[in-house]
Amino acid sequence: MSILIALLVNGSVFSVDGIGRDLSTFRTPFLETQGIGQIAFTLNPEYTLLSQGGDFRGIFWTNPLKLSISIPVISGFTVMAGNLERFDQSYDIYLQDSTLRIHGLGEGAIEEVYAGVNKDIGPVSIVATGSYLFGTAWEIWNYSISGYTIIDTFLYHYRGRMFNCGLRHKIFSVAYEGFGEVRMVKLEEDTLTIDLPQRLSIGVYPKIGKWPLGIVYEHSLWNDTAYNSPHRFRISAHRGVFGVACYVSPWYIKDVTEYGLDINYAIPLRNVGSAQLKMAFTMRQKDGLREFQFAPKLTFLLNELFTRRRK
Repeated sequence: MSILIALLVNGSVFSVDGIGRDLSTFRTPFLETQGIGQIAFTLNPEYTLLSQGGDFRGIFWTNPLKLSISIPVISGFTVMAGNLERFDQSYDIYLQDSTLRIHGLGEGAIEEVYAGVNKDIGPVSIVATGSYLFGTAWEIWNYSISGYTIIDTFLYHYRGRMFNCGLRHKIFSVAYEGFGEVRMVKLEEDTLTIDLPQRLSIGVYPKIGKWPLGIVYEHSLWNDTAYNSPHRFRISAHRGVFGVACYVSPWYIKDVTEYGLDINYAIPLRNVGSAQLKMAFTMRQKDGLREFQFAPKLTFLLNELFTRRRK
């Protein structure tokens, strides 16, 4: 059966498998800047182009606004909170052969809100966070054969949790994510509990000349043997307001591999903070299907809003 991509809405074509595209890879709980209060607003539009043989299709969309906040309190403690999207389950695909046509449409996500605390002890930061997972997704599958049409509709509700902890020094870091699960309730009120993977991230941060580097190894361990437990690698470098990173990230879904390149530029905003622009280029592939994604990410970072300035 050949695959023709008719339209892709807010997600990856590979999100049809598993519980969707994992958006939490290479995500650690550490604060970017220690000792000051910050609020960050992130806009993340994306453009995706898919190809199989000589067939190309593309779509543009904008992801929901993301917010994060950190507030220093006392004795080196900082509290933090925010929202993220963890698994994207949206897709729109069309398959056909000589007699059968299948149109699958899905939309939704597993969202995350988190809260945690960071403790600075000299050059070392210790962090712990807890997350509440929630979301709703639906699927419509339309089958057409010999003039007959069958439509299946599915609705899913999600509730779950996840915990993170980590330790970071200026030359290394280690972070662990675990004790996570999500309960999926189907339209017919069947309930399935999914154990989310444990994840270990180890980073080292050497310096070559005037370029500080970041080398991160990440391993996700799924208990479900239907999924891969991938090893991922990312290397980054930055100097002043400019940064670049590249990575290899196999999916937990078998035979899907993702390659990425990020280019970062920070624009200082006097007495306020900065506007950070990231240009993310991604290529995913499985068998003969390739998916190219371009995602500019704009973050407004506002500093020290919780500090009363003295004249």
